[in-house]
Amino acid sequence: MSTTRSPRRHVRARRRRIYRIRRAVVACACLLLVLGVTLSARGALRALNALHEQAAAHTGSGIWSSAMSPYRAPERNASPSPAEQTLTEDEHTRKQREEIAALGAALTDAQRNEIYAKAKQTAQSSGALPTRMTYCIASRGNVGSVDHFANTVYRALNDVRGWPRAGVVFAQGQSGQCDVTITLAEAKELPSFSAGCSEEYSCRVGNDVIINKKRWDGAVQHWFDAGATLAQYRTMVINHEVGHALGHIDNETPCGGDKQSAPLMQEQSMFLKECSPNPWPLDGELWSTFVGSEP
Repeated sequence: MSTTRSPRRHVRARRRRIYRIRRAVVACACLLLVLGVTLSARGALRALNALHEQAAAHTGSGIWSSAMSPYRAPERNASPSPAEQTLTEDEHTRKQREEIAALGAALTDAQRNEIYAKAKQTAQSSGALPTRMTYCIASRGNVGSVDHFANTVYRALNDVRGWPRAGVVFAQGQSGQCDVTITLAEAKELPSFSAGCSEEYSCRVGNDVIINKKRWDGAVQHWFDAGATLAQYRTMVINHEVGHALGHIDNETPCGGDKQSAPLMQEQSMFLKECSPNPWPLDGELWSTFVGSEP
């Protein structure tokens, strides 16, 4: 039996040796492959980082973001992404619309009486002789409904930060029974009030206070650039133009500069100079030559 099994054992032993050799060869090949991929990846990463540093050196900020480099942390104060910026702009637009809607919202009789009572109290404690200006609301040209406009006018004129501090309160009256008429007019209609009125701005002619619909809808760009809102512009232009009916003139008080609040009677629709947008009369503007009825 020993003579017949010996060749078989030799064959099996030879096969086992060949199998082990093949496994060793495969293992070595796999190891070499992994080592090659690793070295190649490291080289590529180093090359990317070198290109990033070269671009930054030549262009200051470069066309590569730091997030592309595996050896650099992303900038903490990076600019917002377009999506984030759009959300911010949408939020800003939404707040402006809400502010405008609140300013022109419908008023109940109780709300009107409350606003008027506060304005009257402010006028009586102002040190000036309290007086009431009665105004009418009108329109000229294609301006649509003036309900929102009328509510805005009432709130702006009787705000305790405004002309009530000079002793004047305001009441909306009926046509033919008013001290002044406040008109929302299409831009092209402005010259029909006077040759001195421009299609670009609001105007006051005698007892007519004319608000330019173009500016009512869009204000002016430098107003927005200074951080103010459309609702604030509407308040300013109403108080400014009615200020003429109270005896004030344009630019009677110079801008104080250094980003101080602009005088209300400064022509803020045309320029701000070194002042900040302001919809309310300054302390030095709290006077009136108008004499109306008793509040």
